[in-house]
Amino acid sequence: MKILLKILIWVTPLAMMRIIAAGQYETFDYHVQQMIIHAAANDMASVQTFRELLENLHRPEPGDSQQATPFSQQGQENLARSNLKNALAAFRQAFIADPANPDIAGHLAFTYLRLNRLREAERLSVYALYLSPAHSTNWLTLGEIYGHLRDPQRAAGAMMNAYHFAQDRPQLAEQLRKLATTDDMDEIRIGALQALQSIPPRTASSGASNPGESGHTTPPSLATLTPRIAADTQASNEENPRQKVYRRAISLTCLIITFQNGKTANLGSGLLVSSDGLVMTNHHVIEKAENLAVRCGDQESKAEVRRQSKAPDLALLATSLKTTESLVLNETYNRDLVGLDIFVIGSPYGLEGTFSTGIISGLREIEGVRYIQISAPISPGNSGGPVLLRDGTVIGIATLGSKVGQNLNFAIAAAEIVVSNFFDPARMKSQRLNGKPHLD
Repeated sequence: MKILLKILIWVTPLAMMRIIAAGQYETFDYHVQQMIIHAAANDMASVQTFRELLENLHRPEPGDSQQATPFSQQGQENLARSNLKNALAAFRQAFIADPANPDIAGHLAFTYLRLNRLREAERLSVYALYLSPAHSTNWLTLGEIYGHLRDPQRAAGAMMNAYHFAQDRPQLAEQLRKLATTDDMDEIRIGALQALQSIPPRTASSGASNPGESGHTTPPSLATLTPRIAADTQASNEENPRQKVYRRAISLTCLIITFQNGKTANLGSGLLVSSDGLVMTNHHVIEKAENLAVRCGDQESKAEVRRQSKAPDLALLATSLKTTESLVLNETYNRDLVGLDIFVIGSPYGLEGTFSTGIISGLREIEGVRYIQISAPISPGNSGGPVLLRDGTVIGIATLGSKVGQNLNFAIAAAEIVVSNFFDPARMKSQRLNGKPHLD
C-alpha cells in the first residue's frame, strides 16, 4: 500500500496537468481573474457577465462517476482526519476517473492548499471554477490560496464572489468572520475583512434576494472587528483632535490603482495638492503602471503622470478631480519635531481611509534625501499617503517600512519636497485646524 501511495503521489500530477492543459487553462483563468477584479470593484454586473462567458466555454466530457465516487468519499474521510497524503492520493484517483466534477477538483485543490502546495492548489481551484463558476466553496478556497500567496486584493475578490454565489449567505458570512478574526495569515484576514465590508446592509423593507439569505444580519464593519480604543470619545459631543485631523484629510487622501495587461497591478495612496486635481504619491507606486486610476473620497478619475522623480521618491498625477481646498506641506524640519504626534491616512492592502497614529521618532538622511522616522505603522498600500500633524498640515509622505523592526517606518519630509522644487507649495489652499493660514 505504501508503494502504491508513493506512485500515486508522484505520477498522477503529470496526468492531471495534461487534463487541465487540454482545457485551455489560460482562457478560463482569464475569465476567473476578471470575475475577481470586478468583484473587488463591487461591479457584480460585470461578474455576472464573465460568469456567463465562462459557462459558455467548451466543457470536458463527464467521466466515470461510479468509479470516482468511492475515491472521493475516501478522500473526504482522510481529509477530515487530517491524513493529507492519503486524502491527496484518493482525490487524485477520483479526479482522473471524473475530471469534469467540480466538487472533486475543488476537494483536490483544498487538499493541495492544506499541504501548502499553493501553485497546484491555485491551478486546480481555477479549473474547478471553470467547471462551475458559481461554486461558492471553491471561490472561498481560491481566496484562501491567494491569501497564502500574499495577494490580499485577489483574496478579497475571490471571497466576495464566494459570498455572492453562496446558497447560505449567513453561514458564508460567519466563515468570513472566522477567517477575519482568527486566521494566522494577515492577507487572509484582510481579504476576509474587505469581503465582509462589501456586503450591503439589509433594510427593513428589503426582502431576501437569495434562497439562503433569510435571517441575514449586517456583517461587522472593520471598526467593529478591531478594538474601539476611542469608544468613550465617540460618546462625547466634542470632537476629538484626532477626529478633526481625520475629517479634514480623509476626502483629500486618495487610493491609487495601477494596471498592467488589463489587471490590477499595484495599490498605493496619495494626496490632493491642488484645486485642479493634482495628486502627489510615491514614484515606486506608479513606475510600472500602464494605466492609472485615482479615488479620493467620493470622487474617481483616470490619472496621468505629470512628473516623477526617483530621488526623492515622488510622482505628480494629473486628474479630473475638483476640490475647493487641498492638503498643504509643512516645511518645518528640526529637532523640535521629535516626539510630536503624527497621523497617517492611507490604503494598506487596499483598505481605504485607514487612520493610524504614532509619533515622530527621529530625523534621518538616507542617500541625500531627508526623511522623518515615525512610529505609526506603514504597510503595502500606505506608500504615498500623507503624514499629518495635529494642525492638519502634511509633515511627510509615507514611503518606507522596515521588515526587520517594529514601527520603524519613514516618510519623505515635506521640507525635502519643497526644496527639491518638485512641486510649488503656493498652489496648495488650506488652513491650519486652528484657523490660521498655513502659507502666507
